[in-house]
Amino acid sequence: WKRISWDEAYDEIADKLIDVTLKEPGSISNSNRYFRALGKASGMRLAALLGGETMAVSAFVGDLYPGTHTTRVEARTVSCFDDWFTSDLTISWAKNIVPLRIPDAHFVMEAKYNGGRFVAIDVNYSPTATKADMWVPVKMGTDSHLAASIVNILINEKLYKENYIKEYTDLPFLVRKDTGKFLTGKDFKPDAKEFIYYIWDKKTGKAVEATGTADSANKTVKLDGIDPAIEGSFKVTLPDGKAVEVTTVFENIRKEIAPFTPETTQKTTGVHPSTVRKLTKWIAESKALRFLQGYNIEKHFDGHQTSRLIMLIHCLTGHQGTTGSVDTTYEGWKLGPYSGLRNAGDKKSKSIPGVLAEWDYGDHAERSKTYFDQKELKEKLGFDIDDMVKYKQEAEAKGWMPKAKIPKVMFWEHCNYFRHIAGENHFREKALPKVDLIVMTDIRVASSGLWADILLPTAGDYEVLDARETSVTPYLHAFLKPVEPLFERKSEWQIHVELAKRIQDKAKARGIGSIPYGKVSIDLHTMYDEFTLNGKIAKDEDALKYIFEKAPALGMERYKEFWEKGFCFIGPEGGKTTPIPSDRPHRPFVKPVSEKKPIPTNTGRFQFYVDHDWYLKLNMAVPKPQYSGGDLGPKKFPFVMNYPHTRWGIHSQYRTEKWMMRLQRGTVYIYLNPNVMARKGIKDGDAVRTFNDHGEFWGMAKSWPGLPEDAVFHEHGWEHHLTPKRMNYNSVNADILNPLAMIGKHGHIKYIGGNFNPNRIFYETRVDIEKVEIPIKKA
Repeated sequence: WKRISWDEAYDEIADKLIDVTLKEPGSISNSNRYFRALGKASGMRLAALLGGETMAVSAFVGDLYPGTHTTRVEARTVSCFDDWFTSDLTISWAKNIVPLRIPDAHFVMEAKYNGGRFVAIDVNYSPTATKADMWVPVKMGTDSHLAASIVNILINEKLYKENYIKEYTDLPFLVRKDTGKFLTGKDFKPDAKEFIYYIWDKKTGKAVEATGTADSANKTVKLDGIDPAIEGSFKVTLPDGKAVEVTTVFENIRKEIAPFTPETTQKTTGVHPSTVRKLTKWIAESKALRFLQGYNIEKHFDGHQTSRLIMLIHCLTGHQGTTGSVDTTYEGWKLGPYSGLRNAGDKKSKSIPGVLAEWDYGDHAERSKTYFDQKELKEKLGFDIDDMVKYKQEAEAKGWMPKAKIPKVMFWEHCNYFRHIAGENHFREKALPKVDLIVMTDIRVASSGLWADILLPTAGDYEVLDARETSVTPYLHAFLKPVEPLFERKSEWQIHVELAKRIQDKAKARGIGSIPYGKVSIDLHTMYDEFTLNGKIAKDEDALKYIFEKAPALGMERYKEFWEKGFCFIGPEGGKTTPIPSDRPHRPFVKPVSEKKPIPTNTGRFQFYVDHDWYLKLNMAVPKPQYSGGDLGPKKFPFVMNYPHTRWGIHSQYRTEKWMMRLQRGTVYIYLNPNVMARKGIKDGDAVRTFNDHGEFWGMAKSWPGLPEDAVFHEHGWEHHLTPKRMNYNSVNADILNPLAMIGKHGHIKYIGGNFNPNRIFYETRVDIEKVEIPIKKA
């Protein structure tokens, strides 16, 4: 390492970007983990002007909900936290709110004081479980079986809200028994639009067109005199005279869910039937049901189906968009220019699915095949690693999923890149030789920074002018630069503006003009002019003001409030599914449900049937468990891993802060059940090695009585340099792909970077533990 000046850094980066663009246009990737408006936009805007690719990092880190997306499109949308108080039954499913949502968990506790019930569904007796009226200790990775058993009871005991599901879900929609496909307009007219669907009207005894679907001219889901059947089989005569038998989505779900009774699922989930029945009774009795669904769920292989089943429970009981919510996680409000700065007019960086890109960059299929038993995968899932690769290739060839380029230049923008990657050692060995230059912007030298070629020091949160919002409060929060940046640090916006200027000056000096690239061009010689709108947004304050001027949900009056108060209220236009109210907590989907308007699914309703060929081939058209449950790893390793969020840090950014580490033993630790520790001769505080055939890492043993004996918990976010040999927990992990999240061009089920693409699935990796004599570093 050597210290260089900003000018030297800009020169080296600009020269490389120009050379790469001339030789291989677009072979530049941007991995961006900033959450502030300008911080996020700066790197993405430059990537857009360079024709580069931006990695969809939500899936990259495992924080995506593709299963939920299939049911309602806006998967990552939630109520504001104060709406939690209105629930009479809150179910925290794999979400540990007490230590991890410290400022907000009181709303759930106060809902209890108000007469509500609180349930924690979690593999371990977490701090949140200690506050619950009921703890449901489901075995790791079997949540879909538990959810299916709840659905089984709701349907068989007719505990569902029939009027709600007739109007707001696709459960009455007709499905052909011969093909498994929806009965559509194309069955009657070959030139009909794709998303015209039918329901069986009990009043007329005929199949009638459903209103409110994606291709319906009548944009309402109001039944208007029609009484849809949800049960039964019917015959429909097609124009050629052929009679086909049809049934409803509801009937298909009932048939597929039938095997999953509380008694039959007990062996899989470990949950006693009486507990399932009591929980389901509470759900059926609830007048305001809320699910708090953690990031954890879709990191498990069957999480895709679990998410669909949770939504099904919520809709069967009539709470979605009415008195409750399925709160996944918070993504943000609808602030057009806020994200519009990430592009430059028609020039947009190509969004690429993070996990699929990683499989290309690092040849991950090769590694996964050495971990998983191909035969077992084939038997349990219907496909193995080779098949996953074929599914991936087909999805990319058909344009369902974007195909990532192998980058020559990588920008890691506040992105501790290697900390997120399963099998990072293998990845580094395979990926790094393909890259010419890695540039990292960060407030510190994160562990991944040791692999970067150039480190650019950015200003911290108190040293910048910026804004941040999440959809858990109706406010835009201000960063008002109370102090100037220390040393030579600069804001992210300033760094990218200055780099764009250097690229433009060098391109002009070399006589480089427009470079055709797809439907647009890469214009190195006008890079700064385009980035700054000819100087109008060259300064941080001007760029921030631009957001307020252009966003309907903000405006300049709110800009004044933003400066005076340090925050401002976001206007009603900021809501993605429902306008943000000023007099009560925000709750998603209230507007379309109350006004009987369609939501942007193919059916215009909360959708639970997917008739894509892959879903039919894998027998997953309806929400149900995808396989027998539990892990899919080598059984010679007796423990399964899980990586919950930590209380004492935000990802890896503050994990080395010594004052925080004083609260948590000052070193890396690994949670073990005390019975396991006794059998292995391990005492609390001993050094232990966690390992499998793929890797190893070390830490201090920490006794956790609430943990199952077959589980090992290791909180996420630990930096490599805190462990011996710089070996991180990702060295043992193996991941796989779920084809259900790789389909596309199927109406609303299509690639969306922050919503639908393959999530990182690596929980339940199998390992063993042993006591070792090795010094453990302490802060």
